[in-house]
Amino acid sequence: MPTIPADNSWQLYRRLLGYTRPYARLLIISFLGFLLYAGMETLMAQLMKYFVDGLESRDKQLMWMVPLAIVAARFVHGVGSYFGNYYIARVGIQVVNDLRRDLFKHLLHLPSRYYDSQNSGEIISLITYNVAQVTGSVTKAVQVGLRDGFTVLGLFVYLIWVDWKLTCIFVAIAPVLGLLASSASRYFRKLSLRMQVSMGGITHITNEAISGYRLVKSFNGQEYEAARFDKACEENNRLSKKYERIAALQGPIFHLVIAVNLSIILFLIMTFWQQDTGTAVAYLTAAAMIAKPLRQVATINETIQKGLSAAETIFEVIDMHSEQDEHRAQLQVQKGAIEFRAVNFSYTEHKQALRNINFTVQPGQTVALVGRSGSGKSTLSHLLLRLYTTTDGSILIDNTPINTVSLHSLRHNIALVNQHTVLFNDTVARNIAYGLDDKDIDFARVQRAAQLAQAEEFILALPDGFNTLIGEDGDRLSGGQRQRLAIARAIYKDAPILILDEATSALDNEAEKAIQIALDALAQDRTTIVIAHRLSTIEAADVIIVMEQGAIIETGTHTELLAANGAYANLHRTAVNGVTAE
Repeated sequence: MPTIPADNSWQLYRRLLGYTRPYARLLIISFLGFLLYAGMETLMAQLMKYFVDGLESRDKQLMWMVPLAIVAARFVHGVGSYFGNYYIARVGIQVVNDLRRDLFKHLLHLPSRYYDSQNSGEIISLITYNVAQVTGSVTKAVQVGLRDGFTVLGLFVYLIWVDWKLTCIFVAIAPVLGLLASSASRYFRKLSLRMQVSMGGITHITNEAISGYRLVKSFNGQEYEAARFDKACEENNRLSKKYERIAALQGPIFHLVIAVNLSIILFLIMTFWQQDTGTAVAYLTAAAMIAKPLRQVATINETIQKGLSAAETIFEVIDMHSEQDEHRAQLQVQKGAIEFRAVNFSYTEHKQALRNINFTVQPGQTVALVGRSGSGKSTLSHLLLRLYTTTDGSILIDNTPINTVSLHSLRHNIALVNQHTVLFNDTVARNIAYGLDDKDIDFARVQRAAQLAQAEEFILALPDGFNTLIGEDGDRLSGGQRQRLAIARAIYKDAPILILDEATSALDNEAEKAIQIALDALAQDRTTIVIAHRLSTIEAADVIIVMEQGAIIETGTHTELLAANGAYANLHRTAVNGVTAE
């Protein structure tokens, strides 16, 4: 992945902080809370002067006022801490929520090529792990910046007020601390990016092993998957230990530098101090108290860099261009004629998937695409849905080029049933009426779609019928049942154009015959493109197109192609002998 240059860190952080704008009121409350917190910290140093003065003078008024003042200061300190920490935490939670939602929404609109180049584990890790890392930059970093920053500022002003010359010597360590923070920040940024990549690997392997657990078990692949997971975890573990080693080393080095500086101040006070003892004790108390918040402020860069490295990967995705959908014209399908004109397409620069594809589907026709695996059949359906854009040529529906209409209107007019059935961990009814809110679902229509797809019988046998949760990817159903729900989904959509990409591949012969009757009824008055490897299912198609290596090599009816004794006839003979066309 390309990275954002280090000198753009502030620009990146400013963009991240832009997500806090809707919550300005909460930030102001937090700001005031931390202001109270810092003020009471500074007051505690001054109270030490009054304590020593009272101790030396035995002033009874000071003897009872100082303890009460300490209690009151600590109460106000606690109130400030509560409002500061609670409201900045709320801002952080909201920012992460908004960022995660923006990222997910944008992912849904990215082109198919993005998903071709990424694995699911990396994408899931981006939404879960990377977004969570941003919390540190928004919550902890701002929290430390306000709380400890105000404390350092208050104590520093107090030190200058007491003795500005001595304070100038005290702040001489600032360049040393700055150098330490700068060196560590570059290391933390680089290492955090590598940790995020390794976490993506862990998520990817976990997702594959769990989703494919049946295959893992059937091939006795538990040890193999465990070894893959161990390797990914070991890499993340190695990077995490390196990160923590440097983070842990920062504290002792920082405290050593502060201690040396304090010892110099202590020596100078004992040698040259001319004010009263109470003021000396107050000054030393403030100087000692500034060490902890100063360390927190100095090491805040570690947290920021970790969050920035996560934000960098998130904004990189958010900045990607969505699917090309600049047109707002609505596709109005009156007849359903489809035409491919001189279409060429390549998934990569070095391999052409389709070459000079020309054919027309008349309104209401059923056109079947056949050919061996990799011949380009499914690619045609992807192009019709504009999941990919043609390299050359054009695709028209009712003489309207599909790249001149909105994606939503195009896909609204096409129903797809493909060979890889996708179901969601939801009810049967919501899977059939996918994409609709409950209030918009026509239950009678859902039942009718299930009947036509020969699915109603097994649905009613489920524990809660149409309201049964079917599990992740429908894993509580058989392959044939899952396929029938996918067909019912297409029937419910009732689109004028139908794509059946090996829609009956998961069914046995008896079920296939029953569903084929339903599909034939569904295809009435619809333009249908059928991609099939069982040639028996497409013998009645109006036109059969035979493809090989991305090109059309034969076109005709079943009878015509058999009579021609060409590629289709060879495929048919192979199928008759018990071997599918793919």
